[in-house]
Amino acid sequence: MSKGKECLHYLALFLIVLITMNMIMMCLFIKQGSLQVINKYKKQLKYEVTLTSNNGSVSLTDAKELTHLKGVKAYNYEQLVNASSSLQSVNTRLSFPRIHLKDNQEDSFLLAGYSSMTLIQDFDSKEYQLKEGRLLTSKDENTSNAVISYALAKNNNLSIGDTIQFKTEKGDVSLSIVGIYKNKVGLLSRLKPYNTIFISLSKAQALSHTESLSSVTYYLNKEDKTEDFIKEAQKTPLDWNQLQLTSNDAQYNACVSIFENICDKLKTLPFILLITGSFLLILVYIGLSKKQNLLKTLIVFIIALSISFFTSPNLSKYTINTSLSRHDMTISQKEIRKIKTVYTPKILVETVGFASIMYLETVIITYKKKISA
Repeated sequence: MSKGKECLHYLALFLIVLITMNMIMMCLFIKQGSLQVINKYKKQLKYEVTLTSNNGSVSLTDAKELTHLKGVKAYNYEQLVNASSSLQSVNTRLSFPRIHLKDNQEDSFLLAGYSSMTLIQDFDSKEYQLKEGRLLTSKDENTSNAVISYALAKNNNLSIGDTIQFKTEKGDVSLSIVGIYKNKVGLLSRLKPYNTIFISLSKAQALSHTESLSSVTYYLNKEDKTEDFIKEAQKTPLDWNQLQLTSNDAQYNACVSIFENICDKLKTLPFILLITGSFLLILVYIGLSKKQNLLKTLIVFIIALSISFFTSPNLSKYTINTSLSRHDMTISQKEIRKIKTVYTPKILVETVGFASIMYLETVIITYKKKISA
């Protein structure tokens, strides 16, 4: 065999191993990442129930009625206000699910008032983290203090102590920045990211010219089921023709089902890739007729496998986030790092196992063919 032809065979072998092992490792990373996300969100949203109204307004009296029910660990009142401003908003594909910004204006913002910022799921799960200043507390009631996103602050060169102006349907408002939070847009982020400005509940109600609420979230003890809470709540003398209780299990299931589908699809794919890669290797390996090529082949194999170890995690991150972007979701950097640190050793062992099988069956089948020939 000529040197040039032999080099081409080794190059083909290298590329087959590199591509096959990369794809197998990507499958394993994505599968483990999906399992991690499923386990993470089993701990969240499974114990929350949201009270809303058909007319978009929940009275404070009705909201308080359910706080005394068995199993309620905590609750959070919410009032949302659409606003516009001369500020440069942050462009984002993600949209707020419970309130529609008019005509998708680029200068549209959301003023969100809560009775407790720390109970908001995004802050509780560390998807949103305080970067500068402080979060709002009960002491900020009846003030114009506000907390904004780091991206919005950076876009407009804003810092702690600056004043920002907004226009609402009920009038203009001037807010003072006391905190800046960093967004890590997670899979279950409920707010319109980046362009959400947190204000006190009383301020949001004043801007709405009402003491009612947009919604109320009830946080249950883990031993209590949301279905049981909803049944008990509906026994109370409230107008259930207008009011609605929604278990956040639905939101959990909607997001987690995507990852469950991914796991199902990736159960057999690594084995299909293993068989396909082995078949292609056999075709190439038959061309390497000299027995001493066994060591050279092993070296090429190990080099290609080593490169796969470094490239596949980043390819996995790109692949899964590209796929999730169709659903307006991304996996946060923190989740990606956890996948790499926690699951990498396990994935490397599994990949070495796949690679060993691939290499051995290629060598055995090829030499059987040579012997029989």
